[in-house]
Amino acid sequence: MLVEWFEVKNNIYACLELGCAEIRIIVCNIREERLYVLSKHSIRAEGIENGNVINVNQVVQQLKTLKKNVEADLKQEVQQVLVAIPTVDASIENVVATIDLELNQAINSANIKQIFRNVINQSASQDQVVVSIVPRSFKVDRKNAVQNPKGIIGRRLSLDAQKTMAPAMLVYNLINVVELAGFRVADIILGSVVEALYIPNSQVIRKGICHVNIGKSMTTITVLHSGKADSTNALSIGGQNVTQDISDAFEVTEEVAEMLKLNFGRINFDEPSNEIIYVNEVEGKFICITRQMLEEVVMMRYERIFKVIKQYLNQNAYKSADIQYVLTGGASEMTGGLDLAKEILGPEVMVFRPSMLGVRHAKYSKLVAMAIFAHEMSLLTEQKSNIIDLSQYEAIQENSRKEMIKDSNKKLTDKVKTQEKSFMDHKLENSGVLVRLFDMIFDEKAK
Repeated sequence: MLVEWFEVKNNIYACLELGCAEIRIIVCNIREERLYVLSKHSIRAEGIENGNVINVNQVVQQLKTLKKNVEADLKQEVQQVLVAIPTVDASIENVVATIDLELNQAINSANIKQIFRNVINQSASQDQVVVSIVPRSFKVDRKNAVQNPKGIIGRRLSLDAQKTMAPAMLVYNLINVVELAGFRVADIILGSVVEALYIPNSQVIRKGICHVNIGKSMTTITVLHSGKADSTNALSIGGQNVTQDISDAFEVTEEVAEMLKLNFGRINFDEPSNEIIYVNEVEGKFICITRQMLEEVVMMRYERIFKVIKQYLNQNAYKSADIQYVLTGGASEMTGGLDLAKEILGPEVMVFRPSMLGVRHAKYSKLVAMAIFAHEMSLLTEQKSNIIDLSQYEAIQENSRKEMIKDSNKKLTDKVKTQEKSFMDHKLENSGVLVRLFDMIFDEKAK
């Protein structure tokens, strides 16, 4: 088991998302079309509003706690991390870059890195930072598009790509708090775009797709056509509005409202219930809440959320009837929410959850998408990704073998076996099939 593990040591990714509700991290290994979840932790977010850091000390302390937890799980330090950049005033630009090639020399990873650098170095607004480059297709000598040009001989290499950008101050503030907490930022990724690209299968991606991530205070809408991101935008509406409506309707604190939403919230058209779910007396005033009363408040707010989404699409000239809707984010898991979404948006609506054990919840789809996107890019550029120091485990393996040779005592053998499986063996059950992202987003039929 350990020999196989060391052979794939360059496919390990740590992905970090600083959300408004939670700060989440997953560490995973991608090996032969499978993704293995090695560690997963989250902590309630404080000091972040609408994607912006408003209290550096609070966020740093939470990140330190998260780092400590994941490193205790991995039994060593996390050296690098991929950071999700929220869709706040983000933009997408279609770009083309070209480089001249050496005569009679096959295209290699250095050529691909150079063309990516040329895209990044193209002029941009001073208050914007390039976050991600999403390749669409390569062309050698202006001929038919190819998915991966490595090994082909030609005179000129062209790249058709999409450049995603975000406000510089937002990006720098996020990087600052992450590094103050002791992480080293390996790369930044615009989460909404890679999540939208990861979600659909090869059949669905050829049509219009509206990816909707319903978070705590923001709902992000990303529209794709033929696997190409048309737009991504964040609206100031989300699960926090549901909590606030419950608090206002029943005159309870936001903490109680959140508890009621998480434990009893649902949207149910067929089974109204007068079951009492909360009773309290505050300053001489008696408060009694039934399940049906709560459902009515939750349903009204979710109706507004879905109607805002539909209005946004109409205002931006998208024909909602021709679009497949895909919902992610923690608030999309509300019981009955999918049926309501179909009633307002149309029948083509689904809630997407990753297939990997341990992360089968809609709120983890962005982190999984980040790891897959980073891995696919590393296949193009041959950029190694090693977020933990595997030499420690190599030393454990070597010492274990020596001890087993010197002493065949059963107790010692059991001790060595425990050492060997302390990291990987009990982790590998958290696996799931992974879809190759670039097989879908590259348009190989482009002329």
